[in-house]
Amino acid sequence: PSPVARTVLIAQAPADIFTGIVGSYGRVSDAPSALAFVGTTGAPGVDAAVGFTGEGLVLEANHLGLATCWIAGMFKPHKVAELISLGGGERIFAVSPVGHSLETISGAERVIYGTRPDTSKPRKPAEEIAVGMESWPAWAQAGVRAARLAPSAMNRQPWRFRYEDGRVLVVYDGAEGPKVSKRLDCGIAMLHFELAARANGVTGEWDLLNDGTNVARYRLT
Repeated sequence: PSPVARTVLIAQAPADIFTGIVGSYGRVSDAPSALAFVGTTGAPGVDAAVGFTGEGLVLEANHLGLATCWIAGMFKPHKVAELISLGGGERIFAVSPVGHSLETISGAERVIYGTRPDTSKPRKPAEEIAVGMESWPAWAQAGVRAARLAPSAMNRQPWRFRYEDGRVLVVYDGAEGPKVSKRLDCGIAMLHFELAARANGVTGEWDLLNDGTNVARYRLT
């Protein structure tokens, strides 16, 4: 666990936490519970740490058959802050509803997406996010393929992977967006990468970086 990031379960989540339409997920309503992803403002690498730590709880909820959705823009931080205890310097980076998704869509969603909304999320080719990966070790290739499936704000998939001297470097593409940190997105993908590497018999640790667009480096242990 990271000393600068944590996830808090809100067992009973008020309906007014979430606002608006959330990407291709539709509108969040009547979610019984929620996760709050909290980090220490200004701590080095905190955005990636929040994404990495939070995605662990998201994947566990999914494993239990629950629906989740990372939301970093369309929620009310002050409402969430009233429900949890924040430490000094902490803030809420994102939230996720926790519950069961409906089989049908609402009238408002039909207006936006049509009668048969395409909620699929196309993925960028692995070769685009990790140039030259065909020559990488099998564990690193597996990590990239798993990271490729990670969620991100507006499905922008900003992560890029490079293999250098037996280590994997994670960077993001270009400037930050106006609200949602690309480093947070990369942190989510980093957990996917590590889980796949471990499944292929390789263990390592992430060194968080704050050098330009560099996010983290995975070194073997």
